Amino acid sequence: MTRIHEWRLLAAGAVAAVLGVSSLVMSGGATADTAPVDPELPETVSADVLPTVQIDGVAWKQVIVGDIVYVGGNFTSARPAGAAAGTDETPRSNMLAYRLSTGELIPGFAPSFNGQVKDMALSPDKTLLYVAGSFTQVNGVNRYRGAAINLATGALTSFRPIFNSTTNAVAATADAVFYGGVFTSADNTARTKLAAVRPGDTGTQLLPMNPTVSNGSVQDVVVSPDGADIVIGGNFTRVNGSSNPGYGLARIKVATGASMALPVNSEFRDAGSNSAVLALESDGTSFYGSGYHYGSGGNSEGTFKADWATGRLTWLEDCHGDTYSIWPTADVVYQASHKHYCGNSGGFPETSPRSFQHSTAVTQDVRGTNTRDIYGYPDHPGTPRPEFLEWYPKWTPGTFTGANQAPWTVTANADYVVYGGEFLKINGIAQQGLARFAVNTIAPNDVGPAMSGAEFGLTATSPADGQVKLTWPGNADMDNATVTYKVYRGSTDVAPIHTKAVTAAFWKQTTQSFLDTAAPPGTTQSYRVVAEDAFGNQSPTEWVTVDVAGEPAPPAEGVVAADTFGRAEASGWGTAETGGTWARTGTAGNFSVSEGRGWHSVTPGGTTESRLEEVSATDVDATVSVGASRLPDAGYVWSILGARVSGTNHYASRLRFNPDGTVGIHLVRSGTPVVGANVVPGLSVAPGDRLKVRLQVTGTAPATVRTKVWPAGSAEPSGWTYELSDSTLANQVAGGVMLRSFGASTIGTAPVLIGYDDLKVIEP
Repeated sequence: MTRIHEWRLLAAGAVAAVLGVSSLVMSGGATADTAPVDPELPETVSADVLPTVQIDGVAWKQVIVGDIVYVGGNFTSARPAGAAAGTDETPRSNMLAYRLSTGELIPGFAPSFNGQVKDMALSPDKTLLYVAGSFTQVNGVNRYRGAAINLATGALTSFRPIFNSTTNAVAATADAVFYGGVFTSADNTARTKLAAVRPGDTGTQLLPMNPTVSNGSVQDVVVSPDGADIVIGGNFTRVNGSSNPGYGLARIKVATGASMALPVNSEFRDAGSNSAVLALESDGTSFYGSGYHYGSGGNSEGTFKADWATGRLTWLEDCHGDTYSIWPTADVVYQASHKHYCGNSGGFPETSPRSFQHSTAVTQDVRGTNTRDIYGYPDHPGTPRPEFLEWYPKWTPGTFTGANQAPWTVTANADYVVYGGEFLKINGIAQQGLARFAVNTIAPNDVGPAMSGAEFGLTATSPADGQVKLTWPGNADMDNATVTYKVYRGSTDVAPIHTKAVTAAFWKQTTQSFLDTAAPPGTTQSYRVVAEDAFGNQSPTEWVTVDVAGEPAPPAEGVVAADTFGRAEASGWGTAETGGTWARTGTAGNFSVSEGRGWHSVTPGGTTESRLEEVSATDVDATVSVGASRLPDAGYVWSILGARVSGTNHYASRLRFNPDGTVGIHLVRSGTPVVGANVVPGLSVAPGDRLKVRLQVTGTAPATVRTKVWPAGSAEPSGWTYELSDSTLANQVAGGVMLRSFGASTIGTAPVLIGYDDLKVIEP
């Protein structure tokens, strides 16, 4: 229960100005989303907000007709997605249309209403759009709060019922058009808050239906499948003298105006000055409603589903936080609200400070039973309820109405869900007033686990020799309940050392942990956890380092140098796991170790070299993983793995990154290429791709030098890419190991980061 909408029903004028909603590892509980792990749960649309035309006010209603969405509300201009307020604007007076598939404004549809549009309804043949609101002119022609637009031409039709005050709702059949609102006359005849006119009405074709609607107003109207009766919602307290049914809800016989049985009104009761049924919708089998209450007068802020055949309750969703609009699809029911507590109905808890979920989705079918309210508010224990699905986009409320709200209305078809209101952003993306969401076969599916970097805090401790304990918080995804956690030691280029899938609603996230019992004792190791959703969106923690308890193991026999770069260093590479301290040649700021890699920041014409001078070996077999952060704009970038390094003398494998992604390799003697090619047939990379390079040097006078290169993660080729035999005297001596990077002068101004990992040098 929240006070924010008390102002909505203080007076007829307030109602007319504001109310715009109208017709048409499991961690407990079921959860569903765009890719539910439970096959019995339906898929929602994605949480990706799609680019859509924007407005400068508020949208009260959207109607989908094929690939066109018609919007009514209170606004004066439209602008493209991405355009800032006040820029690239196109005049639109309270109504516009846009393409559902693209979100782009339709230029030829621009009826002009001199007052806000509150509701719209299609004629059964989908050729006319009936309109309700507070306007008195359309395109400069008198239309007193009722009008119709020809959808083929965009022109105003001759339909012109006359209402003496605001209409909030409209619904239509082939034989009648129903209006609800705060008016007391229709076509100059007494009608209180509800009237029916013929589709050809020009001010004189009022139908006989004339129920007595006492107090308050009608906020919405929905027509039964056979068109013989209607259900109305609002804050009225009696209809035809009855308050049950008749308290915020009533079912009316069209032919006579008589009240009909409506058992759902015995459970869902919102009426009076502080409560109302705000929206009604129908799917032909069931009808749905939503409401609000503050203080006395009401008992529901959520939604309900009822059976057309019997009028009985199917389920009731008993959240706190006013619900303005509801829309049923085949398997999912979408809601627009500012819900802040849904614990009664198996949903999210209250938070402190209070947080709001402005758009939610629930199942069509019954999934549980409502419980008593822990805060002492009106409740519905024992009644059936739906299940909340894991779909929670984040909205930034707007200020246009002064109510600090986000969406006010929701509409959908089989592929899209569209929201309208006064919101300013969704998921941090500027998108004012109108929004589209799509099923996962259409959506980009780019929304991943919410936290990353420092916010996704990973801690590491070493409780015993050779052990590291990692802990991290659960990381909720807006539209996927299942998140897979992958734990990496040293590098993300290798398989994770631990993988765990956790299925939990966003409010049931728990701290996760893993004990690495295979950490090398006496070493410094780095760890990263990556949270990944069903569509491959990844959110990583920062790399964290930890000193592993215990005495270090002696180097493996035959290993002369090894480094997995599992540490953090700035202005250098520190000390390799085997082989001693890395000496550097080049600007200190161009060297670093992070994220499980040793980095060279390569600038135009610059050389960056790291060397293990404590190593002295003649016969070596060296491998290393290497990748580039970007491809050069022009020229080339070299990555060099060298052995028998003594002064300027060495043998090396020189990898070449080309601007088009192709890769070359040469065998080099003391800086001079001897054999190789600028392009290795069939080998190419994109930024961030990893390659494995192997260099083998054996024998003296002659020395046999061989190299090969292949994509990391694939099988090593059996043959060598290039080899040579060389007897140059200066190169027949033992020496160290080096990793050198160089960029041509034309690579571009931004540095190219060359990342090295998994260096291993053995004596063959």
